[in-house]
Amino acid sequence: MYKLTHEKHQAKYIGQDMMEFLANAKFEDLPAEVVTRAKHVVVDGIAVMLAGRKTREMFDITWDHMAPVGDVTPVGCNFKTTAAMAAFLNAAHAQTHDYNDGLNNSGMLGGAYHPGRTVVSTALAVGQKVHASGKDILLAVVLGIEAAARMRNPSHDSTVADIYSSAVVAAKLMGANAKQIFSACTLAGHLSVGLKSKSTGYVSPATDGKAAGSTANVIKYAYLNRTGVEAAEFAMLGYEGPGLNDNNAIASRYYTCGLGKEYQCMDMYFKPWPCCRKTHGAIAAALALREEHGVKAEDIEAIRIFQQTTGMYVNTPINAEMDINFGGQFSLQYTVSCVFLDGNVELRHYRWPDRKAPQKYVDFAKKIKVLPDNGLDGYNAISPNHGIVEVDLKSGETLSMYCQYPLGSEPNGMTEEQRIAKLRTCAEDMTEAQKDEMVNWIMNLDQIAAL
Repeated sequence: MYKLTHEKHQAKYIGQDMMEFLANAKFEDLPAEVVTRAKHVVVDGIAVMLAGRKTREMFDITWDHMAPVGDVTPVGCNFKTTAAMAAFLNAAHAQTHDYNDGLNNSGMLGGAYHPGRTVVSTALAVGQKVHASGKDILLAVVLGIEAAARMRNPSHDSTVADIYSSAVVAAKLMGANAKQIFSACTLAGHLSVGLKSKSTGYVSPATDGKAAGSTANVIKYAYLNRTGVEAAEFAMLGYEGPGLNDNNAIASRYYTCGLGKEYQCMDMYFKPWPCCRKTHGAIAAALALREEHGVKAEDIEAIRIFQQTTGMYVNTPINAEMDINFGGQFSLQYTVSCVFLDGNVELRHYRWPDRKAPQKYVDFAKKIKVLPDNGLDGYNAISPNHGIVEVDLKSGETLSMYCQYPLGSEPNGMTEEQRIAKLRTCAEDMTEAQKDEMVNWIMNLDQIAAL
């Protein structure tokens, strides 16, 4: 008869496998393609921070006056502050435009949607503070993305994943062991803003029924970054958090399958247009209609956009009073208007002097109807951002274009050259020589001895 035996073992605390992996991981463990992807994540992260910083300066809505004196320079700024406040500002600038990178499937499973706004922002801030090497920065970015994707919240609110990833990046760069990384995470979760409910996002209803911009999302992620850094600082001083309310046997918070073998940064995408990814299928389809069929704005009678039902939150009609800097990023009507009127969607379309769209965009957008199409749901799981644009011409002809894989969506991801071109475009206040120096610095980060 089989005899059941019991081995004595020490019970692990919640998440110990994850924390030990994060603490013990070394740069030399990373495959070459993961190192290259980490550099691209840094390229894109710095690009969107520079773009956001420029926009906030133009609108005079910076938080510079809140920054205490320190020894860390936030990306794109000309002053020094603390590491925690630099992480705050970096994240705020990265979140100003919906132009940041993303994890393809993480957010739907409770992980982070856009890890770069957190991990790159924190890594550059804390990396300066501790004079980290370029290898340290790249490793911290990779591990931060692991935390962002794998430390999932069962309630499917990505907030915990974002703040844990900031705490992980900061603690790793501070030289934390597994227990200290765990404490940084538990303290960050305990001190975090926004854990009880999801953010309202960029667009919220105004009292008069018109769409209005909401900056809650920007402030939220800025504070998550700042809190993650401060939590790591407390953890390094010996403070401990209240623990995590999971059970290892049933927890969905920690996804450890393939840990150390399947790096989550390889599942990331990068955006070619400064607006919500759910608008990209329609943008690409509209561009194809314009380029392949020569469709001109003045020849159009009406436009119908067929959108998957899960992406109808970007159905935001624009008006003359709307804050286009925020609301326009989540508007199929506005983004497609920009394509037909100007041939592309660019940062300038969110930087009108009074933050209001010129009347020609408001008028043209009235021709556009967005229709939910459940036939697009559940199809094309690799790139769930496809779309159909149908145009009625004044001549009586109707043209239709379906885009399955808009640029930035696998298998049509942006090339290295396109990612670098995006950085150079966003670094608009730099000379060409300065841009060259920045690109060379990032792409050779693993050769940098110390920040």
